[in-house]
Amino acid sequence: AGGVLVPPPGYLKGMRDLCTEFQILFVADEVVTAFGRLGHFFASEDVFGIVPDIINSAKGLTSAYAPLSATLISDGIYDVISVPQAEGSVFAHGFTYSGHPVCCAAALANIEIIEREDICGHVRRVGPYFSERLASLSDLGIVGDVRGSHFMQCVENVADKETKELFDPSVHVGDRVAGACEKRGLIVRPIAHLNVLSPPLVLTVEQIDWMVDVLRDGIIEVQADLVAEGLWNPA
Repeated sequence: AGGVLVPPPGYLKGMRDLCTEFQILFVADEVVTAFGRLGHFFASEDVFGIVPDIINSAKGLTSAYAPLSATLISDGIYDVISVPQAEGSVFAHGFTYSGHPVCCAAALANIEIIEREDICGHVRRVGPYFSERLASLSDLGIVGDVRGSHFMQCVENVADKETKELFDPSVHVGDRVAGACEKRGLIVRPIAHLNVLSPPLVLTVEQIDWMVDVLRDGIIEVQADLVAEGLWNPA
């Protein structure tokens, strides 16, 4: 998730099949991807065509209006830990602040808004345009890859576009780009040499155009700084 590495077609299906064959539980981390970021409530089945045994979720569950996470389990797991099979035993899975009523109310209201305003549908409609516009940054000298899906995207900065050689970590290229964008009014997440974009799910086409223009200007500024400091030599 952190590097926004999109699995190739069939990869997760192959993992699911192997887990089933060897009776290994398949746990899907959908803390970021669930509740609309990829255009569906859950990406596992709707995007990747698999049904995990366990799904972890958070973030979009309440749109961060209140802290809440949830773990979803399959019928197979539930049947093992429920009565009568587990009668007389204790499955300790509670926490002091579990199921806080304020957080749960926020989650229910959030889900109702997502459904009522067809926010997942909006992400499916606008997401491809976001990908297309971000891909236009590939002509910049330090942009080695642009990847992601819908409203979860990543721009990878490299020292050499051909070999994909990375900048030395001391250059802090991701932080540089993030800083150049922030002073122009855009917040992107720097992770080493990466810049990750996970915008609000109500993002419009006009806002996408502005975001990509700002990101382009920020990267161009960083490129010039790197050349001036002798840290990058464009081919």
